[in-house]
Amino acid sequence: MASLYIALLHFPMRSRDGGIVATALTSMNVPDIARTARTYGVRRYYVVTPLASQRRIAERLRAFWLEEEELPNRREAVELVAVREDLEDCYEEISAAEGRPPLLWGTSARVNLPYPRLGWEEARALLREQPVLVLFGTGNGMADELFAACDALLPPVRGGGYNYLSVRAAVAIILDRLKGEEP
Repeated sequence: MASLYIALLHFPMRSRDGGIVATALTSMNVPDIARTARTYGVRRYYVVTPLASQRRIAERLRAFWLEEEELPNRREAVELVAVREDLEDCYEEISAAEGRPPLLWGTSARVNLPYPRLGWEEARALLREQPVLVLFGTGNGMADELFAACDALLPPVRGGGYNYLSVRAAVAIILDRLKGEEP
């Protein structure tokens, strides 16, 4: 199995009115997504924001959980967290570590996006062959420029008509679909 990386992006995101914004960090996303990432063998979980104040908050959260002696399992998970200013930093870091660039896969709850989509079987097969960086958005989803930069989009997580999952829940479901029950 090739290496899997994930990035939680905070820019460029869509606002409620369709504008492009930088979203604020949600403190629960740092340790909770790290725990999911560790459970599914993710190599690195990037928290990406151009806002220096938000990066400082993410680093403080990471440091808190790394120093918390009473919860060694959470500390082990939070070691996966890397805070970066932009997506390009993540891409270059992965390319250097892997000796080749990763595939870039986007995620979205929107179904009618005009970008190539992978099925789950195809995605799992590709993941066995080469490194992958999966992008997760915040706010009201990623801007079109991020989707355009992706090699493909993963299928949206669909429920019983209500379509408003937290990003933490979406990450868990998507990682399970990519790597759950893996031998």
